[in-house]
Amino acid sequence: MRISKTMKRMASASLSAAMMMTAAAPVVTSLPVMAASSANTNNNTADTKDLAHADVIDMSKTGSITVHKYDITSAEAAGAYTMGQYKATGQTDMRVENALSKYAIQGVQFTYLRLGNVEQYSNTTADGSQLKVVYEIPTALADILKLSEADATVMTGDGISTPCTNTGVLHYTSTQINDALDAILKADDVAAKNALESYLLDYATQSTDGDDKQAADTGVLETDANGIASKDKLALGLYLMVETKVPEQVTSTVNPFFVSLPFTNTTADDNAETDHAADGVTDKIGGEKWVYDYVAYPKNQTGNPTIDKAVRNAYSSDSAHKNDKVTTTEGTNYSGTNDSTSLIVYNKDTASDNKADTSDTAYIANRGGYTGEGNNVAGKDGKGYSNDYKYDDTTTASEGDLLDYRIVSKLPHITSKATYLSQYTFTDALSTGITYNQESFKIAFYDNKADAEANNTNAAKEIWDLKDNKHQAAFATVSVDDGDGSEKVTANKATVKLTEKGLNQINGVNIKGAGNPYEAGDAKAGYSDYYMVLYYTATVNSDATVTLGDKGNVNDVSLVWSRTNNKYSNSLQDRNYVYSYGIDLTKTFSDNKGDATKVQFKLYNKTDAYYVIAKKGEDGLYYVTGKTTDKAQGTTFTPAATGRLYIKGLEGDKYQLTEVATDDGYSLLKDQGIIDVHETKRDLKASVAGTTGLEPAVADAIIKNYGTGIKNEDGQLVNAASTDIGGKAVAGPANETANGRTIGKTDMYEGDIQAATATMDGKPCTMLTSSTGDTSSPNAEIKMAIQNDKSPRIPLTGGQGMVVMLVAGVGLVVGGTYIAKKKKEDSVAC
Repeated sequence: MRISKTMKRMASASLSAAMMMTAAAPVVTSLPVMAASSANTNNNTADTKDLAHADVIDMSKTGSITVHKYDITSAEAAGAYTMGQYKATGQTDMRVENALSKYAIQGVQFTYLRLGNVEQYSNTTADGSQLKVVYEIPTALADILKLSEADATVMTGDGISTPCTNTGVLHYTSTQINDALDAILKADDVAAKNALESYLLDYATQSTDGDDKQAADTGVLETDANGIASKDKLALGLYLMVETKVPEQVTSTVNPFFVSLPFTNTTADDNAETDHAADGVTDKIGGEKWVYDYVAYPKNQTGNPTIDKAVRNAYSSDSAHKNDKVTTTEGTNYSGTNDSTSLIVYNKDTASDNKADTSDTAYIANRGGYTGEGNNVAGKDGKGYSNDYKYDDTTTASEGDLLDYRIVSKLPHITSKATYLSQYTFTDALSTGITYNQESFKIAFYDNKADAEANNTNAAKEIWDLKDNKHQAAFATVSVDDGDGSEKVTANKATVKLTEKGLNQINGVNIKGAGNPYEAGDAKAGYSDYYMVLYYTATVNSDATVTLGDKGNVNDVSLVWSRTNNKYSNSLQDRNYVYSYGIDLTKTFSDNKGDATKVQFKLYNKTDAYYVIAKKGEDGLYYVTGKTTDKAQGTTFTPAATGRLYIKGLEGDKYQLTEVATDDGYSLLKDQGIIDVHETKRDLKASVAGTTGLEPAVADAIIKNYGTGIKNEDGQLVNAASTDIGGKAVAGPANETANGRTIGKTDMYEGDIQAATATMDGKPCTMLTSSTGDTSSPNAEIKMAIQNDKSPRIPLTGGQGMVVMLVAGVGLVVGGTYIAKKKKEDSVAC
């Protein structure tokens, strides 16, 4: 039964425009009455109280719905608007448009559905006659609204003047419908929104019986760059409007609302007698006429995720253990709320028991490293917590070292199904000098920032092991390749993409095995506003691919996310650097006759108490591979015949270079050479998403008042950020014009380099530039020259030689002094 036929014989009602101005619960007001159709096409402007025309709806007309969508979070932060500042009328209100035009949101989708006919109930019994207006509600929608069949108006029977025999529908008054919607939204707005969103999205697959299937009366509106979406030529009747898809920045949708076409106009002021001329609304007093064009100004809350990538040198005292990873759940399903072993890698020093972080002391010990056997004070040189093992934007590492990366992203706010994430993908890139450990990728979820930034997995709420034989691998895919899509051993690009199952975990869909993902208890079981940590290890190559010096080995990451309207996405970026260095040593002899291949050196890291292990690339060329506390296992370095010795891939620390052997007839160095390399420093800050309407004129206010403020990874407001090194000002948000999208992104900041320096025996030392491929990097290698002199001649025993020894005893002392002097004169130049 179509509405054009029905309305000719009934009086009806529409639902109030005021109920959909905001995302709050509906406001119920009196309902306009529909009367018989009229041939007078001007009846909607008839004189007030002219009974011939004023109450008559023109059934030859159609209606329209227009939605203006704004970012209330940004608007309120800018001081441009306060929620509820203006009363909703269902008509154009230039006050709202002028105040909020810069905060328009593009890409918001509304799904509308004409619910059915408006009927007039007329029942005559022995007790008299009763008349009222009722609305057809499909039974599936009645279930969602918790409207019982027992409370429905029965439209059949002997006393019904115009029976309704449509199947699949029930009939309720507007009061019942409004109260029911109000009740389910107050009980659990998320579950209610999800259910209504799903109902509209699934509508096309419902039964085709009766009026429950009217495909022509449903559709989608999507806002443009001005935040406007409109649909005209709509059949008159009762509509349900639900916000079903949103772009990436929207965190909370407007509550579903009903629209009646047409509706009776209402005053824009609370006082119905107030003249409207001054407030920009055309109509003077409410209740004057029928309005066929409905205009709404619903608002959205917005917000964005964050990203922060950091790295640390995962210290190991024994090269044999440098690739150890936590594998205690190998071959088993995930069964707990945290990883009992806590660390993806942990310290292998002999003083450590390698246990989980069961206390603050154990936490520091496991991450800090010890200075030697029996020393239970964590950290470099036994002075407490070691910064070497703290996550940071930059680190220094030796070739062969295991690097522990963690990428922290604060997940955005997620409410109803419309705000679910549809994409959350990390693209990570390492320099060619660093190689992923492909089976090390894991994802952890934390409810606080401190544990997330320390990657304290003992406190994680859930951990996904993305290794192939773990069932959590179904939650995210890890693709490691060389950048052109082909997988190789030297791969330097990793893409970690959340699958549908992984996104469901975050969005809270079907958590705990719920059969209905929209049940109240499970709709909020996801990870909205949690801290998500992607962590993995990588190994610094022991070859010529590593860039030494200030240029560093760059490691980039990008996060791309979108919500239900996946035509719109945004991205954030961050960067790390890993710095390594080398020694360029020239071995000479005072008479130019010595054999440099007979010379031997040991290299000891005094800072972290280990001997350097290296592999020989060619004569005189070594690449560091590991560390050991056993001197015998430490590599013996020998120059080439030319006297040149290169040791490549040393972390920035203090070293002792000891000459342990030289060519026969030449003197060894008296002492070790103390080389102290102060690593390169650089200040890096991840990019920060902007927001709708972040124009220069209001930027300061929005940055300060948007939630807890728009801040960088260091907690600084992005318009007042400064560098860690030197306290320099950091550029703020981009200068852009409002366009319906998120603007004002603060780009990733990369500060000036604080160059590496080195000393030899406490004196400044020259550092050379090195080249790796096309990359030229300054302050890469310590330049050294070591000269050995001939040893003093020792007299022959017996004969005259013995006489000399006996007679010139004092000369022995002098000779001893001479020998010492000669040894001291053997030089280490830098």
